[in-house]
Amino acid sequence: MAFRPARSKIIAALKAGTYSHEARDAQRERNLLAVGEVSAAFVIELLKRTGGPDHRESPHHWDARTKVHVFSCRHAEERWYVKAYFIGDETRFISVHSSRRTQT
Repeated sequence: MAFRPARSKIIAALKAGTYSHEARDAQRERNLLAVGEVSAAFVIELLKRTGGPDHRESPHHWDARTKVHVFSCRHAEERWYVKAYFIGDETRFISVHSSRRTQT
């Protein structure tokens, strides 16, 4: 899926509250949306800051047919990352974190 459709689909899910989170060991450090340290509105603003060059797509580690969308942007002197994928109509987040957060 190209940049614009992927970003639009993720933003729509955030606005509607129809998303979930992939379970992972480093949830507190790597998925600040899942643990409530950032809001859906904040993630929407991050995504709105991204352009085509800020997006890449790669196969998920457990199923190469599932494409993970990775968005990055700068906000408040930090590089932020949003990683999500789609299972049917569902949007599932792998991580929402900043570069500063992952260094601690």
